[in-house]
Amino acid sequence: MKTISINILVLLALLMATEGISRIFFPESTLTPIFNDSELRSRGRSFIEPHPNRGFALKANFKNDLYQSNSLGFRNHEFPAEFDHQYYKVLAIGESTTFGWQVNNNHSYPAQLMQLATEKQAQIGGKSLYVVNAGIPSYTSSQTRAYLEEILLKGQLKPDIVLLNIMWNDIWYSSVKNWHPDILIYQKPPALLTWLLEHSRLAHLIVMGMPSKEKLTDIENPRALQQYKQNLQAMIALAQQYNIKLAFVEPPIDADHMPEQGLNEFQIRYSKPFFIEQAKQYRQTMQTVASNAKYPVLNHMLSLDHLHQKSLFLDLLHPTEEGNAIMAGNIYTPLINYIRSNSSN
Repeated sequence: MKTISINILVLLALLMATEGISRIFFPESTLTPIFNDSELRSRGRSFIEPHPNRGFALKANFKNDLYQSNSLGFRNHEFPAEFDHQYYKVLAIGESTTFGWQVNNNHSYPAQLMQLATEKQAQIGGKSLYVVNAGIPSYTSSQTRAYLEEILLKGQLKPDIVLLNIMWNDIWYSSVKNWHPDILIYQKPPALLTWLLEHSRLAHLIVMGMPSKEKLTDIENPRALQQYKQNLQAMIALAQQYNIKLAFVEPPIDADHMPEQGLNEFQIRYSKPFFIEQAKQYRQTMQTVASNAKYPVLNHMLSLDHLHQKSLFLDLLHPTEEGNAIMAGNIYTPLINYIRSNSSN
């Protein structure tokens, strides 16, 4: 017992000495600020509100000149009578490329997918298709996972199939030097980690790395990619638990909207070639997870296979009205075929 006590005292003394040396050689002015901004994705967005389990959420019953949500917080009009019994329900879930950034409710890809189904009078088991837009701007795979679980647990909406389109915000957050899984939901690390980084120079150096006058560029984050993979697998398990079909949708992108000098979203700059390669790596992870579970990945003309579609995008990731229409049109037939081929399962 005495030996253990001595060892503990020696360890504490070493830690205190190392902390003191760190404070001498690395003054606070040289340190990289930690990322901690829980209001990052709600600031300036009147259609967003805080949420205890998902960080933030779409406001219910919201309406402005561009966006509208129903009483359940989906980007749809109020659901019709006999919604549960008369319709084959498609839940499109993801981030801003599902939500339909800077296009009105009728021009998101889920809305245009439902319009196509209506025009073609598509029927699944005698039911018309109804597509629910559960996209929320800036969502990560962690938030999407929590949202899907919430939807299924509440039972207010019982989808027949989930369309999952999620990737980009996981890549953005992977460039945060003090990356932690909690950042993917709350845009801040746990309180204890935050306290340590603020009060211990040694902890700050361990987590954030040595100070550098040069901007860090093109650094991979394997933990972020692994978290992305785990979240996709968890959402597949959720769908299987509730006996719901699932299909992945390729995330849209236009490389011509990306500056040649790359992107500096957070603390590590991504050059253009590196960002594209990271996107392909995340996409391959998504495709592998889907293949292992025997779920389809629905491709379209705005995916990573077609990087130069500038006229169809508002920016790097967000399609125009026409771009969303093409995206919906490309995935419509394979989606219907997949649903019908599995309708008896």
